[in-house]
Amino acid sequence: MKKIVILTCPKSEDVCTGGGCFHAFNHRTQRFAAYGEEELEMEAFMKCSGCGHFPGKDKGLDEKIDYILRIHPDAVHVGICCCHDGRDRTLCPEVEAICHTFKERDISIVFGTHSIFEGPESLREIESKTDREGV
Repeated sequence: MKKIVILTCPKSEDVCTGGGCFHAFNHRTQRFAAYGEEELEMEAFMKCSGCGHFPGKDKGLDEKIDYILRIHPDAVHVGICCCHDGRDRTLCPEVEAICHTFKERDISIVFGTHSIFEGPESLREIESKTDREGV
């Protein structure tokens, strides 16, 4: 069984129920299609701590990150809401820093849940690896 975490942006709460992410997860569509029939377990639906909150500089964010590191999921799926505006598909610097923290601990980063996008080049090698391994 693979353990999955979804990382989202708190700004999206004004317009998002999380339903798109959970629908894609439950029905194995979009980014979750790569898992096929493999058994998955949703371990966390994590939000960053907002603009200006970086790992190592925000106690609450560090506690969230520490929890994710303790459960050590197989993959963290980054929601499209973590991009600046959803159109330019560029991760905000806070989420990019969080992803690097996970990547350094050998947790796969996958860009997308119900939407698929390319992450920053410095994190893309992980995505290519996970695509080859069926994650």
